[in-house]
Order: sequence, then C-alpha cells, then structure tokens
Amino acid sequence: MVAPRSRRRPQRPRRSPGERLRRARSSRSPTLFSDQAYERIKQMILTMALRPGQVLTEARLAQRLRLGRMPVREALQRLAQDDLVTIIPRKGVFVAPLRLDELQNIFELRLTLECFAARLAAERITDEELARLYDLIERHRDVNQGTAAHVRIDRAFHLGIAAATKNEYLVRAVERLLNLALRLLYMSGTRMARVGEILPQYLSVLDALRRRDGDTACRAMQSHIEEFRNKVRQSI
Repeated sequence: MVAPRSRRRPQRPRRSPGERLRRARSSRSPTLFSDQAYERIKQMILTMALRPGQVLTEARLAQRLRLGRMPVREALQRLAQDDLVTIIPRKGVFVAPLRLDELQNIFELRLTLECFAARLAAERITDEELARLYDLIERHRDVNQGTAAHVRIDRAFHLGIAAATKNEYLVRAVERLLNLALRLLYMSGTRMARVGEILPQYLSVLDALRRRDGDTACRAMQSHIEEFRNKVRQSI
C-alpha cells in the first residue's frame, strides 16, 4: 500500500522591497500622511526654507516630500488657517508674506495671551505637568546644539504651560503666535538663546506656578517674552 503524498502549500511569490514599501504605505491612514505633510511644510515655512511670497504647487511639494498630492492639498488648507500660506482662487498658493513691522502686533498679542495662560496655569497645572517642565529645563540647561534645538526646547516650554490651562483654544492660539514669532526669528537672523543663558527666566515662571502665584507667573512670562522681542528687534 502506497502512503499518500503530503500536500505542499504553494509558496507565495516573494515581493520586491519596493513593492513591500508601497504596500506598507498604502495601508497607513490618510490622516497620517496629511499630518506628516503639514508638519514638514510648516517647518520649511517657519525656518525660511520656503520664503515669503514663494509659489507652492501640490505636484512639486508632493515630489519633494515623496507623498501623494491629496495629503499635500489637505496640509496646505490647514496651513492657510494658520496664516502661513495664502490661497488665492485661480491664481495659486503662496507662502504668506511676512513684514518685519508685524513684530509689534505679534508680540503685543503674545504678551496678552501668554500672561493669561500663565495665570490660568497657576490655578490648573498638575504636579506631574509641573515636574515635566522642570525636567525639560534641567535636562537641557547645558545643551548647545544651535538655534533649531533651542527653539524646540523653548517651544515645548511655552506650549507646556498653555496645555496646563486645559483650554484647547488657548493652546491653538499660543501655538499660532509662536509660529509667527519663529518666522520673525529666522528672518531677522536672531540667535536663539541657550537654556542656560536664560535659565532664571524659565525658573521664575515655573517657581511662580509651583506657588500657585498667578500674578508673579504672568509678570515673569511677560519679562521673558519682552526680552526675546527686544533681541529680534535689535537684529532687524
């Protein structure tokens, strides 16, 4: 009696690395691509890699970012809401203009909003949030990695305090103003101070928040922002 032959499962054809990459990309959420396009284009605008008034086309950006045109289109619409690009029907999309005389308007609003944020954070910040902000400053007090690194640290500090207010509209408003101020920083060529250079300013804000002293936190935040504004103004 002949033993039955075992059946072998047919082997699947091996996919090339390029095909595997395409399949992986297609399985990702469209929102992920849109967010990726938004963050990357925004960073290019803020750091002046894309200059004010420059024409933006979906096709060129998609090629540059190696993404599809739909995520790029969605990203440009979001950036228009942030006042970072201008969409003119039947003419095109442009990087939003930036005038140095806007500095006063931007910083007047920053002083008002971030003072309010500091007052509110003094009432609402948790011990865990405060500890994270202290840790952020302590970990980077001796960092000297150039403007981009110092900008990220300062941005995290300001957004961390805004987030402590538990008011998402306030967080968005602060983030929008930080973006506009950052464009001025890069346009003017101002050197961003290292954490160690302005450590007392950061600690003045955080110590006031720890004491739940909203008035002092507001004044400390205003002093910090005014010094930054003056540095940008001197560079113009």
